[in-house]
Amino acid sequence: MKKMIANLASREKRVAVLENGVLRKLEIMPPHQRSTVGNIYLGKVTKVLPGMDAVFIDYGAEKNGFLHRDEIPSFQLTKKSDGKASIGQYVRQGEKLLVQVTRDETGTKGAKLTGLIEFSTDSLVYIHGMDYVGVSKKFKNDDLHQRWRETALQYKKPDEGLIVRTSMENESETVFLDRLTILRELFKGLELKAASVKAPSLLYERDTYLDMIISEMSGTATGELAIDDFEAYQELKKWVQENGKEWEISHESGKNIFTEWNVEAQVEKLAKKIVWLDNGGYLIFEETEAFTVIDVNSGKFTGKVAKEATLFAVNQAAAKEVARQLRLRNISGIILIDFINMDQSRHAQEIIDIVKKEAARDEKRVQVIGFTELGILQMTRKRTSPSLSEMMTVPCPVCSGSGKIESPETVAFRLERDLLEHRKTDDEAVWVEVSKAVADVLLGEKESYRPTLEDLIAKKLFLSLIPGSSNTYSIKRFGSIQEIGRAFE
Repeated sequence: MKKMIANLASREKRVAVLENGVLRKLEIMPPHQRSTVGNIYLGKVTKVLPGMDAVFIDYGAEKNGFLHRDEIPSFQLTKKSDGKASIGQYVRQGEKLLVQVTRDETGTKGAKLTGLIEFSTDSLVYIHGMDYVGVSKKFKNDDLHQRWRETALQYKKPDEGLIVRTSMENESETVFLDRLTILRELFKGLELKAASVKAPSLLYERDTYLDMIISEMSGTATGELAIDDFEAYQELKKWVQENGKEWEISHESGKNIFTEWNVEAQVEKLAKKIVWLDNGGYLIFEETEAFTVIDVNSGKFTGKVAKEATLFAVNQAAAKEVARQLRLRNISGIILIDFINMDQSRHAQEIIDIVKKEAARDEKRVQVIGFTELGILQMTRKRTSPSLSEMMTVPCPVCSGSGKIESPETVAFRLERDLLEHRKTDDEAVWVEVSKAVADVLLGEKESYRPTLEDLIAKKLFLSLIPGSSNTYSIKRFGSIQEIGRAFE
């Protein structure tokens, strides 16, 4: 049974989904990094890029958003069959546009926007600005599938797109029209609000937390939800009653709800680069801005059969865990997995099949490309928001996120060169603050190099130690021996 734990009582909102006690999905939303996906703004075109068929939009965020020509209603409704029309025919600099965020800012990139405004319910999706009708492929009855396509085509307007979802399959036409009317009124309200405000302005803010919880609950008829926010508890109880779901919802307060349900320990493991498999193998995750690399290792697993079978068993376990970790860590973009080399091609195909099967459970679009000639599995996962690592960490102020710092030798020899540049000045002494590791290299064992160094720089050297483990230094001042001596004291 699906179990959800919602920690909404503190400023950082967290929602976990468990299956048999194992963490399967995690959403973390710090107040300063709250997702804007789904939010709708009145934006202003700041720059038209004909070479990219796109524009930059000022919608009020720190970075301007990116809007491609294909996401502009005027293009969708009048586009030429060859698709070569210049973006300048559809939008101009300074123009105001209604835009919706489809992907949050990540790193140096601004948000991705669309002018095709979408409102979703669990049974119907309304898109303004395109001529389209879609019906869920999960319908069990082909006749009902066709009937709903015809119904949507009958009632939609030329500038509307409608997607009929699975839960609409056994509903009446009256219910369909009622929900369509509500979604149309939402869009009309947006247009009225946009006419009365200046750009950039936020027009509609998605309730990220409740939307995510309701989306999870919509997928299954039964389940359990433990939540520590009373107002959200009341809203969700009401939603369950109105939608005929059999979810058990409990309000829990006082202690850390993630600790109570053994989620906290599982969350802490997601910050680690190494993930151990149950059979003793392990994975290493390396995230970069360009792509993510995952290395599979046999570790402590030696197996009791032939080498090929042993390595294949590790790769099978790794394939399942990789798919789970990608969801939990929200790793997106290009993903390269270095599985242990396998001699049999059928084993490689089975690994691909496992990854595809596990990826089918992912809410985001996953594409498994296949193995390269070097045996690296290539795949992609749609990016809509920052990864867990991006949300929970910042670049190290010492190594700038590289994971490495300059050695004591490198820093000591740079300091020596800096001091040599002042050897011809009239100053008698110099005061330097330096870390202990750098000082040990600079002066040599038992300060044996000090006389030589002071002779080279033609100055008396006063050193004071900087606490901490960083390899660094700071030249404080030059002057006479008496001046530096007094300052040094």
